Amino acid sequence: MRSAIDRICGGDAVAAAEMLAALDPEHRRGWRVLPDALPAAPALEAHAQRVLPRDADRERAFALALCGSGSVQALGAIVGCDPDGVARSQLVGLAELRGGRFHFADPTLRAHLLAAATSQDRLRAHQRLAVVLAEAGDEHAALWHRARGAVAADPGLVEPLIELAYAALREGAAERAWSCAAEAVEHAGPGSSAHASALLCSGRAALAGGWVADAVERIEQALRIDGGHRGEATAAFVLAHTLRQGAVPAPDLLVPPDASGPGYRLAAVLGASLGAERGDRERSTAWLAIAARLGEDTEVRATLLAWCDALAGHADAGAIDDGDAVQRVAHALCAGLDGDPDAGVRALAEPVAIRGDARVIGLQEHGPLLRARRAVAEVLLHVWAGRIGTAHELLAASAAELPVALPFAGLAVALSRRLDLAVDGRIGALSRELAASVPWPQEPDGFVDRAIDAYLQGRSDEAAVHMGLWTDRGRPSEPLGLPGLDEIGPLGAATAPEPPEATAARTLRERVRAARESSWRTDLDAVAEESRGIRSPFERARVEALLGSTCAARGDRGRGVRHLRAARSLFEESGARAWRGMVDRRLRMMAERRLRAAEAAGETGAVPSSLEVCRAAWEPVLTARELEVALLMAEGRANREIALALHVSVRTVEVHGGRIFAKLDVRTRHELTVLAHRTDQHL
Repeated sequence: MRSAIDRICGGDAVAAAEMLAALDPEHRRGWRVLPDALPAAPALEAHAQRVLPRDADRERAFALALCGSGSVQALGAIVGCDPDGVARSQLVGLAELRGGRFHFADPTLRAHLLAAATSQDRLRAHQRLAVVLAEAGDEHAALWHRARGAVAADPGLVEPLIELAYAALREGAAERAWSCAAEAVEHAGPGSSAHASALLCSGRAALAGGWVADAVERIEQALRIDGGHRGEATAAFVLAHTLRQGAVPAPDLLVPPDASGPGYRLAAVLGASLGAERGDRERSTAWLAIAARLGEDTEVRATLLAWCDALAGHADAGAIDDGDAVQRVAHALCAGLDGDPDAGVRALAEPVAIRGDARVIGLQEHGPLLRARRAVAEVLLHVWAGRIGTAHELLAASAAELPVALPFAGLAVALSRRLDLAVDGRIGALSRELAASVPWPQEPDGFVDRAIDAYLQGRSDEAAVHMGLWTDRGRPSEPLGLPGLDEIGPLGAATAPEPPEATAARTLRERVRAARESSWRTDLDAVAEESRGIRSPFERARVEALLGSTCAARGDRGRGVRHLRAARSLFEESGARAWRGMVDRRLRMMAERRLRAAEAAGETGAVPSSLEVCRAAWEPVLTARELEVALLMAEGRANREIALALHVSVRTVEVHGGRIFAKLDVRTRHELTVLAHRTDQHL
């Protein structure tokens, strides 16, 4: 919504800030359509005083601003002269002329004129424009102004206005569709069939624009009116409710036992698909049963089942029919989950074959909500392909124009944070704005984000703590796989569907962490060889970085440097600047500590400055008690001291010590201390 206000104010940052501050929270967050009369802003008034001629006819200037654009003939009628005299008019300087048409040239002045007008000013201007535009041959615009300028409801305007609204939806003009449909609602008789049609049309327009609070409100009103529209209204309500509340509604109270028709079938398809996207298998199954009961056709059920399977981690892109916008996105994501994200990007770039009216609850291919869905899918596919910088730029550009926080259960919110961390090393303003724009309650869960932040800053012990807390919370995840952190902390399988390359890279990193002291060279060589088959530069870079740190920690500095340099180059290629910076710091640290590392490997018995990094590195290998014993041994404490500290017998300490030596592949306390020192220096 901020970008829309910026555009309305002509890029005047002060005026935009003043206008935003005057709006209520639901308008600021983009949950409702901006009010027809926007609040006045002092900065707009100051601009108008500078640029508007003092003796200008304010009434005609407002009419010109309200019209916005049109033919030169209409311009002449608005400013009060014939077309030949337009160039000499005092107000013509407010318009730009091109190709026989005009548009209002100064958006900041236009915003002021629209905000400062009274209701009487608006009524007179609409009445004037209805006549002017009809004479100029612009019947559609004239119809809307006639409806706005009417002093009493005219039911005869309802159907033409609804037709105009659907025409605007087909062009992707959600704001124009809303203005026409909302006006149709005002002219329809309360409780009539026309009223229900107008309410449903305005709800669809609100959905297309992402104004979810308005959508739920209008569609609920339509559902209260009996009639043949209820099936279509139910389908629209399923989507609107899910986007507003973050959860798919139950079908029990929405679908009557004797339901039939395409509207109810579409509701069932949407309920099942949206439930699958959100990991709500119970609701997805319930809606799928409704679809079966209503006799959904084989093609649509195949699409739905393939999509649900894809979200469960079993992609089958071949089963997806790519005939419309929603199925095209499903096809693209299935291709990504099946291991070919570039094929998914290409599928999204191909033109959509429009089949007749091809309407998905009134959402056309070029409407904001479906464009947002496509944009989020494209960003995710670039992430899966390892193009982190490209994904970051694309998401920022899309968020400036589209409600990207709504599709896929708010996936873009978490995606934006991960991309911010990977590229800039911090969570930026856009991510915070996206989080604030999600209209449903969100569970606070930033453990993985905090872990990544700490890890990239070199605080591995802190990162391990956050990952441990995330595991304790049950490893909650997003509906589709995002880059996490498995270089440190507890091991575990992915909890969301991810491409096979992401799974392969994660498995390789687990093998690096599990490499034993006696065979680590052979183990890491095998990992390095297998990693060459990973095409994603980001995923392979993370494997190379962990290989480098591990080799350095095991005492092979040369091999560690080579792997880290490979990781740096790959992170550079992927655009993950913060991860590249982490590798740079490790390379500098290795250069600075070269002499000290050599001394630490000698017979000095030096105690490492910090054992918390060792705790993080050894935690996946040792039990909790073995870990405590190992850390105390690395500090140089005798078995009796450890027994007293842990309230166990000396024999128990000795047994734990033997198991620790076997698991860490060391033979003596001294080797354990040296290993702890190397781990602290390089991990």
